[in-house]
Amino acid sequence: MEVKYRLFKDNKKKIKENLKDLKIIYSDLDGTLLNDRGCIIKDYKSDYYFEAVKLLPLAAEKNWDIVLVSGRNKFQLRYNAQMIGLKNYIAELGAELVYDLGEEVHVTFDSQKENYDLTYGGKDLIRIIELFKKNFPGKIESRMDWSRYRSYNVLFFGEINLEKANKLLKDEGYKGLVIVDNGFSSLINLELGIEKLHIYNLMPFGVNKASGIKLDKRIRNFDTKNCIALGDSLEDLKMADEVKYFFLVQNALEHKEVMLDELRKHNNVFVTNDVMNKGWVEVIGYLVR
Repeated sequence: MEVKYRLFKDNKKKIKENLKDLKIIYSDLDGTLLNDRGCIIKDYKSDYYFEAVKLLPLAAEKNWDIVLVSGRNKFQLRYNAQMIGLKNYIAELGAELVYDLGEEVHVTFDSQKENYDLTYGGKDLIRIIELFKKNFPGKIESRMDWSRYRSYNVLFFGEINLEKANKLLKDEGYKGLVIVDNGFSSLINLELGIEKLHIYNLMPFGVNKASGIKLDKRIRNFDTKNCIALGDSLEDLKMADEVKYFFLVQNALEHKEVMLDELRKHNNVFVTNDVMNKGWVEVIGYLVR
């Protein structure tokens, strides 16, 4: 029987031996370090679960820097990081790299080439929201308030055909933008005629979470061997190109058909047995002890 992906549990001893120089853990939030409702102290069943929090001081003792990598904006991530004792993060799905809770902010791409106004109330933001709602009626939602304090990234929830959506962007003069799938979510209840709620992000073409990691490695002089990453989506999987190992939490395989195609492209990706923050604990709990 063909093995479709590598399991962490079958390779963990070798992985640990190869991470003697580990310094940085890049971690997605929703559906990875947090459950799908954005909570670190509850599991996927919404039962209380404190194991991820217990690992934070152990990682700190080893001088491992846990860097949050998310589609959230830098102000949201400041409070997320502050609440659990962290200080560095990559915001807006890779567009901004932030150190020391906002003391130092780097844009990861040439924003001077950005000709679209996607900020709160921006004309392009308004038009694109209208375009998507018209072409995917009852299937996608974005509200102006969700773009408050965002600089380069627009948040959508729904379930749509991304190929069609990106063709629509190109046809309407937005070839420099792309809408991507950032995983499943239960963060919000919306009256949409869909089966499974996805988090989508509209962003500059070519920018992704790996952009933030690449810049961080350059600024802080880290090698690939110093870095690992964890996530639960196709967008997260792009981080695998910039780290020694990438760990995909089991819930990501709800996207099984598409995800398996992408998994075959990487030889440094390993799938956990457990889901969400329990999958995070499966990996970090083993590596830290």
